[in-house]
Amino acid sequence: MHRPLRNNRSGVTRHLGSMLGYGLSILVSAAVTLLTIPIVIAHSGAADWGSLAVSQAIGSGAGVLIGFGWGTTGPTEVARADPDVRRRFYVHSLRARLVLVLPVALAAVIVTVLAAGHIPLEAGINAAGYSLTGLLAGWYFTGTAKPYSFLLFDTAPRVVGAALGAAALFFGAPLIVFPALQLIGVIFGILASTLKICGSQSRVLSEFRLRSTLEVLSSQSHGVLLAVVSASYTAVPTSIVAFAAPAALPAYALVDKLLRFGTTAYAPIVQFLQGWVPAGKPFEVRHKIRLAFLGGSILAGCGGGAFIVLAPELSKTLSHGQVAPQALLIVGFALALTFMVASQITGLVCLIALNRTKQLAMYTSVGVVVGLPFVYVGAVVLGAAGAAWALAFAELVALVPQIILLRISLRRVNSGREETATANFTPNKG
Repeated sequence: MHRPLRNNRSGVTRHLGSMLGYGLSILVSAAVTLLTIPIVIAHSGAADWGSLAVSQAIGSGAGVLIGFGWGTTGPTEVARADPDVRRRFYVHSLRARLVLVLPVALAAVIVTVLAAGHIPLEAGINAAGYSLTGLLAGWYFTGTAKPYSFLLFDTAPRVVGAALGAAALFFGAPLIVFPALQLIGVIFGILASTLKICGSQSRVLSEFRLRSTLEVLSSQSHGVLLAVVSASYTAVPTSIVAFAAPAALPAYALVDKLLRFGTTAYAPIVQFLQGWVPAGKPFEVRHKIRLAFLGGSILAGCGGGAFIVLAPELSKTLSHGQVAPQALLIVGFALALTFMVASQITGLVCLIALNRTKQLAMYTSVGVVVGLPFVYVGAVVLGAAGAAWALAFAELVALVPQIILLRISLRRVNSGREETATANFTPNKG
């Protein structure tokens, strides 16, 4: 008689444990990043830190391209797949991403060297390290609902590398040590993740076939479009400010970093939902989608308000008072944060669970095409604040049609004209 209640409590406890695991990854990563910013600024000055911030943005964008959409669509595919299919799915994706590493990472380093100016070597290594994050397996652990594997094999290697690099700077090491140790940490995480998922007999390279790998890449056409768009959002705005309004770069880069902290704070929720929403029978998935959208929208609004309150003091603290962002800049980024989080819940969780990846990629692309030119204009006319408000506008342009599509899709599924997809992914042979 009381068994259902115990089962419900067990389910709630399991879900909370999952979010706690993802939250630990975010907390540890954010804490180390917050500690490294003042150390780097104190060691080398705000200008060098700004160059490293540009290289991080470019490298992160390259990492998204190397990930080729698996970071976006992979968790849903893995969550739907049978256990014996998941490992093959990961192996095929890893082979495909390895094909992309050299050209994409090299391009990121070249662009960084041109943009970073006076510290080209340090910035280039930093860009290379962030580019290689596209080979990490965090999305796989998200899809399999293993947050502590995510923490151990994805987060820990990157965080330990950054912490050791910051400690080295604190004790007087040259700046190049910081990005070099981060790069080593990422490489270790890639190797450890692959060993964890595939075992020592994975034959990732020995059974590599170029033709089948290219077929896998081709099958990711919509996912890679989302990846390109995400890379643009990550790398281009900061790069635009660096070229169009270099004097505004330290303020923009610092508040942009706080924006990334804000979106990262929501990552445990998004990661949990990516593994939870697609799993189950069609009517269960539809119910979960509604809950996810409603809860996500409320949390997004709360995050924007918290950003306005916290960002001014955090900026002063992290920069030792060297950077004091304008209120207009902070409000622009707060709006961008709100729209970004709402878009992640609407698109990456709800629409992908309804197999609307193609439409999601199209609508998100519209936001980039419309918004990024405004970022340039805003940076030229109003400096950092203009770029921030243009970024918020771009996010809004992408979000509105996503919400409309979600409403239409749910109505069509409810009317019986479509069914929520539950089919498992079957990777190409080879």
